[in-house]
Amino acid sequence: MKFAKPVGATADLREMEYISALHQTGNEIRMDASIHAIDISKFLISRYGIKTTPEEIAETISKGFGGGGISEADGDIMDLTEVMAMLLIPNLIKAERKLYEDGGRVKLSREASAVSIARSVHGTVKGYCADDFIGEEKGEAKGPQDLSSRRSLGKNEEEETAKEPRSVVLDAKDGERLLKELQEDVSEKELIRFVLDMILKDVTGDSEPKPITVDLLRDIFLFYGEKDVAADDDLLQQMVRVASKGADIADDRDASEEGGILLDEHAFAYCLTSDVQLYDVESEEKPTTTYYDVFQTFRSTKEVEGGVMKKLSDATTRHIRMHDDEGDETESSGDLRLVEKRSTSPSIDYAVDSFRSKTYVILLWVTFVIYFMTFMFDNSNSELGNLHCEQYDITKLGFPCSIGQGVIGWLIVMAKLIIFGTLFIVGASIGHGADPTNPLYVLLSLGFIGLYTFFPLFYEYELIGEDGNSEFSSKTGGSLSEDDRFLRTGLFSCGVMLVALTLQNFVDRVTPARIKEKSEFLNRFLASGTARMERNMKQAANFKVSRMVKNACAIHRAAEQDTATLGSDSSYGRALLSYSKIADATEEVGGYLWTWEKMRSGDLFSEEGIWLNNRVLQGNLGQIFLCLFLFPLLFTLIDFVEGLVDSFGDEPLAQWRIMVPVALAFTLAELNALSLVLVYIPSTVRTVLKFRYGAIGSLHDRDFEKMRRQTDQVTFIFSSMFWGCLVSSGLVLIVSFIIFFILFLEPFYPTLLGIIASVIGLAVTITIKTIALMGVRKLYHGEAFYRSNPAVANLINVVLESWNLGISILFIAIRMVILVGVAFVYVARVG
Repeated sequence: MKFAKPVGATADLREMEYISALHQTGNEIRMDASIHAIDISKFLISRYGIKTTPEEIAETISKGFGGGGISEADGDIMDLTEVMAMLLIPNLIKAERKLYEDGGRVKLSREASAVSIARSVHGTVKGYCADDFIGEEKGEAKGPQDLSSRRSLGKNEEEETAKEPRSVVLDAKDGERLLKELQEDVSEKELIRFVLDMILKDVTGDSEPKPITVDLLRDIFLFYGEKDVAADDDLLQQMVRVASKGADIADDRDASEEGGILLDEHAFAYCLTSDVQLYDVESEEKPTTTYYDVFQTFRSTKEVEGGVMKKLSDATTRHIRMHDDEGDETESSGDLRLVEKRSTSPSIDYAVDSFRSKTYVILLWVTFVIYFMTFMFDNSNSELGNLHCEQYDITKLGFPCSIGQGVIGWLIVMAKLIIFGTLFIVGASIGHGADPTNPLYVLLSLGFIGLYTFFPLFYEYELIGEDGNSEFSSKTGGSLSEDDRFLRTGLFSCGVMLVALTLQNFVDRVTPARIKEKSEFLNRFLASGTARMERNMKQAANFKVSRMVKNACAIHRAAEQDTATLGSDSSYGRALLSYSKIADATEEVGGYLWTWEKMRSGDLFSEEGIWLNNRVLQGNLGQIFLCLFLFPLLFTLIDFVEGLVDSFGDEPLAQWRIMVPVALAFTLAELNALSLVLVYIPSTVRTVLKFRYGAIGSLHDRDFEKMRRQTDQVTFIFSSMFWGCLVSSGLVLIVSFIIFFILFLEPFYPTLLGIIASVIGLAVTITIKTIALMGVRKLYHGEAFYRSNPAVANLINVVLESWNLGISILFIAIRMVILVGVAFVYVARVG
């Protein structure tokens, strides 16, 4: 179950490529990892029901976060670097706030004195973020390349940093070690300063603040390859004016001798974050949906234009006035584009799990499966579609009639499942979406729950009876088998739990928010499980982006210690050289214990960002139910075998000859079912992680295109998991019972003992051979594929080959048994 995944920046790159592959909607995967406006438009309608056009996306999202409006070549395209820059916005806002929390300049700590920042072209150019930053371990000397840290160091510390760097030439082994040693957190407060020092050092030769001028900005953009931006003088002048608006951020800011505003950490922070201040970083800790975090409403913004959207519009207008030189409202001031949100039927949206409670939906589907097994599996209402064919009559119309009967029978099964299943799932899901709804809708779902769980236990309805008429009657009892009684008990229990969850939903809908806020118990008891999972996803995104910064920090720290990269002209050039040497570092993840421990601690959700699909959880609960269902099935099997034995002879069979095989077979079947329960979630997590880290191809794999076109195949997951577990456990139970029963019969008892004795004897012989070969191999085969004594090796090979002619038949028999056993077990393992 474990696999080796890349670590550090390589893992981040693979995950970003996977994100791009998921968002692309074209006929073919674009290997450049670009995301187009039409991809974003389709994502918004699919995920949130937001109706937009590609043109609107190009004018807003692509233009604001990508290259739109600057270069016509990529006006509606966002490349991977721009996507990453957008993801780093929350980290930049946090860094900007940390910069001012002490009310003055940031004093760099000695641990963070070594500065070397991984830079990407669009990260700085667009003004969103720097990719990473680094710190220095205590007492570690840095070389003359590290000039950016000296501005805040004392004399003694400055002398320390003037020492020569440690002479190291990186290789793959050193890279794996350094990645583990250098992945350390660096204060968010120092991020802005680190980025600025790197830029100034690369462009001007030293890290001292320079006056913000058009020429300085042009040099910066040209250095990082942004020729289109550097050639736009109007845009550069606007940038200078925006930077000047932040001149009063810190009271102790210094101006240059020419009287201009200095490009120091405060001005740089203002330029990076002034246009994204409406983003609420505190929403990461709130159990709210992403849609609500953005629009502060669950509905279409066109429906609340006078409320929340007016506040957002006013905030935007104030922001634009603050940036306008004349202080007048421009044509676009406060122009928020109201979105039209279509209904996505969230209570049955299993693609994004937008229902209120995962537990409710899991129970809902398991309840329908139990209902199907109880009332529909035995082909009740047998007169429906019955052609009354003469079976086994091939000479006349019996066989064609049987074919027609088979077609009609399966069409009836399809109709029953579609009608009864859709009616129950949709009806019982009314009012159970994550968004607020009318509490009366929630009560309506109670009727469907009762109709399918309580009502059939006391009344029955036959569409076509034996007399050809419909029949409706109450049940008066009667004898029930153990398995039928167990199914009805399970159906009733599921109904009770569904009613309890529905009442919890109803109380949540009618309880005022102010009351829930005052009571921690009510807030936790009534909280939506899906909203809590969305909070975990937001926390995981923050964790992953922060780790991305830390991984880049480790790359640059490693580059500083690698003397082979010191000849590069830029910091990011040295980082790329260092990255190429340590990109193959890996670590093992996954496995049973790893997954269940991560689930127990919550890190699987809040750090790894795993969202377990509801269909997998439904299948898991169904398999747990089948583990319990094996018990009444056991009693049914015992009764059947005892009746079968009694019918074949007058002499009664010893009870232990029946009970021992049954007990052994039941144990194997139960272990098989339990193993399926325990393996599915770790297996699912492993597959997700392999996609994320490139072990299974996505962006660079043509087979990934087939998966994108067959998303409907996920509807097989739940049913395949459930019936696969039932069939697999049933096969193990029946086949193993037959084998054990035959072997424990008195005529076969000597044969059983002979087989056991032969197996023991062969095992002892093979053990002796193995021990002997361990010593002999050292004498003649100690050089891998080459023989140290060919004559002895040839003689021993002849001896072994002659012996193997006699025992290989047993090897084939054992192999056959293993393959058959594996087939029984793996028939339930759905890929």
